Parts: sequence; C-alpha cells; structure tokens
Amino acid sequence: MHGAQRNRRVVNSNLRRLTGSIILGAVLCAACLGTGFVLNILQTQREDKAVAAYRAAIEASPLESGEGLLEDEDSGLLIDTSTGTLIDPRTGFVIDPDTGWATDPQGRIIDPRTGWFVDVDTGLRTDPATGVTIDPDTLDVVGAEPDGEK
Repeated sequence: MHGAQRNRRVVNSNLRRLTGSIILGAVLCAACLGTGFVLNILQTQREDKAVAAYRAAIEASPLESGEGLLEDEDSGLLIDTSTGTLIDPRTGFVIDPDTGWATDPQGRIIDPRTGWFVDVDTGLRTDPATGVTIDPDTLDVVGAEPDGEK
C-alpha cells in the first residue's frame, strides 16, 4: 500500500502537523479577539470620559465679575462696561452676540460654556483635549480625531 519506502511515510507525522496547525490557528484567533476586545474597551472609556467632561463643562460656572466687568444675568457671560461687548470669562475671548460663540486666535469657533470646538455647519462639538466629537443634543459620540487635533 505504501510502496517500497513504507517505514518513511508514517501517517502519524501528518496527523501531528494537522493538530499543531489547528492549535496554532486557535491561539492566533484568541490573540486577535483579545486585542480587539481590549482596544474596544479603551475606546469606549475614552468616549465615556469625553461625554462626562462635556456634561461637567456645561454644569460648571466659573464666572466672576470684576473691575469694569459685570455679569450678564441672561447669558452668564461678562459685559465690558466701557465697550458693551460680551466676554468669555474662561478664555477672555470676545463673544459674538448673535451666535453666542467665541473665536480663538487660530480661528476656531469655541462654545464658551464648555470650551469645546464647534463645527458651525453640523453643530457638533469636539473636545480639544481628546479629539472626541459628540452630538450635543443626543450626547452620542460621532467621531474621534487622534491627539485632539481639529
């Protein structure tokens, strides 16, 4: 049945190779699943932290009135009594009275209540620290940009 070299062709050697290949494949699959699971957990934690930071920033009220600055009762912002302009108390940026948003020196629109960047076209907010973008109405994470770049 095996011919002249019967002793050199042992069926068990191929069975061992098959068993080894199955075990190696199972280990690789488990490693891939474990890596994906851990990366998903880390991403979820990052997004949850960003949503919690957004909620905390909305609830925070660091407003203080001082010399020449009065607190606006309606908006919670400061009013410069000499010019009549609204000022963001967190950053010192002048607030646009029509939109209620400030513009930073790089030209990015900022929501003064939170300090987050605003996408004017979509209304989405981006955390400058983490780069996570959320929908402020639903608090759903829409996207994340690496290293907080916008």
